Amino acid sequence: MDNGEILKRYEALYSERKGTIEQDWQQIDRYVVPGRSDFYSELGSEHEVERGRRELYDSTAPKGAKRLAARMHSDLTSSSQTWFEIRFRDEDLNERDDSKEWIDEVTNIIYSAINESNFNVEISEAYLDLTSYGTCVLIQELDDKTDKLNFTAIPVREIYFEEDDKKQVAKLYRRLQWTPLQIVSRFGRDNVPERIQKLADDASSSAQREDVIFAIYPREVSDDLDTSKPIAPKARPYAFKYILKNGALTIGEEGGFYEMPAYVTRWLKMAGTRWGKSPAIDAMGDILTLNKLVEATLEATGKAVDPATMSEAGNVIGDLDLRQGGHTTVTDIDGLRVIESGSNFQAGELSINRLVNSIREEFLQDKLELKDSPAMTATEANIRYELMQSALGSTFERIKTDLLDPLINRSFTILYRAGKLPEIPEGLDGANMEIEYSGPMARAQRNDAANAVKQYLRETAELAEIYPELLDLVDVDGAGRLVASSSGVPAKALRSVEEVEELRKSRAEQQQAMQQAQQAEQMGNAMGAIGEGGQAMAEVPPEMQQALASVGGG
Repeated sequence: MDNGEILKRYEALYSERKGTIEQDWQQIDRYVVPGRSDFYSELGSEHEVERGRRELYDSTAPKGAKRLAARMHSDLTSSSQTWFEIRFRDEDLNERDDSKEWIDEVTNIIYSAINESNFNVEISEAYLDLTSYGTCVLIQELDDKTDKLNFTAIPVREIYFEEDDKKQVAKLYRRLQWTPLQIVSRFGRDNVPERIQKLADDASSSAQREDVIFAIYPREVSDDLDTSKPIAPKARPYAFKYILKNGALTIGEEGGFYEMPAYVTRWLKMAGTRWGKSPAIDAMGDILTLNKLVEATLEATGKAVDPATMSEAGNVIGDLDLRQGGHTTVTDIDGLRVIESGSNFQAGELSINRLVNSIREEFLQDKLELKDSPAMTATEANIRYELMQSALGSTFERIKTDLLDPLINRSFTILYRAGKLPEIPEGLDGANMEIEYSGPMARAQRNDAANAVKQYLRETAELAEIYPELLDLVDVDGAGRLVASSSGVPAKALRSVEEVEELRKSRAEQQQAMQQAQQAEQMGNAMGAIGEGGQAMAEVPPEMQQALASVGGG
């Protein structure tokens, strides 16, 4: 793509979005995430942040967005435990010792690489964008200086993108506003136009900002291009470049990515638009009403605490002194009276409570928090995760598809190209792999199947006392492995199919040997008894033997 086409596509996307979803985003900037910059302009100083905050009179929505984002971070991509594992789609390969050891090592290396990067910092920002704006953008790169993964959560207001037929990012454009000095510092004097060099040297232009468009787009490459090996930047499947909007000039050199590095995730996909719909957008009516009501209540409270006064004309000598301990001289004390506000605080309090609860429900606080339970039991935790699963199930699936799956796949390919993964065992080349998530949220989704299996086993055990043939239906090993997987039990804690078969074979042989020993012992005892009986008969007198024989025959 040449620079002219890139700018033309960017301008079309800019015009399409201007004045639609951005109106919602501007209200979210003001009432849900007031600590961030104004949507339409860059902040010039810290005073502009404070000015925006003074319009906010209630913190229910900001707290709700932050708590929901923190809960998602904790339960989807925890920084304290492995939240995913890579598996083979062929279950037989997952049971082989060599393949299981290899896949476990690969999982640990990828998780360590992600956890050692700035992922946890940036993903928390992305989750907050998701719960407030409804859309978040995360870019994943390899830092050439540190040779580590690097993530950047991009403000949604800076991003414009085009989708492919699968609703994934095909082309992405980011609008940056940099000072001339920042441009020179980033790309070097020799790689920027002379106009920018002069502006960077001019002290009077230090605050001036230039629009820079960062574009990522696919190149036309051969279908059999092997991206598992290092390729020159200009031959990679995805190109990127920085373009100075004023003059459509490229600054710096054109680079390349092996895969699309930008992940755009939506909370809830809105029909007819690329952008997502968030709990904050759904609750905005209540948020605005609550903010106005709290503002009015505060004003009424101020009037009740420090009421206005009235006096008869000419009764006050000088000016009213309403300061604490102030003194006002009057000609008639009865001519100076307080004006009662008559505010109905009870009605206002009821309306505020209703609005607060409504906003909390939109941010799922009623489902994610159990009340009056300082020490949560295992049962309560399971209930919370079931509620969370029902509330966030569809959103989690979208996050997996749009963000986590491509992020882990790209991490795998980056580390593989860098030679940081172990050699693939013989026979595993071309084997299909999949990602299985093991965080609390993922386990909650699998709990339904595990609970169904447990209930079925209990009921079958009871019915088997009447109909023993029912036990023939149950694959106990399969049921046990499913429950273990749903509970997040690590694969290393379970024996492989071969190990189980060998253990059972050994146990059967031991049981058979014990039975044979018992039979031999019993036979020896019987033979001994027979020998003792014969000896006893020999000691009986002949006449007694004849009597016993006649009794036995009769």
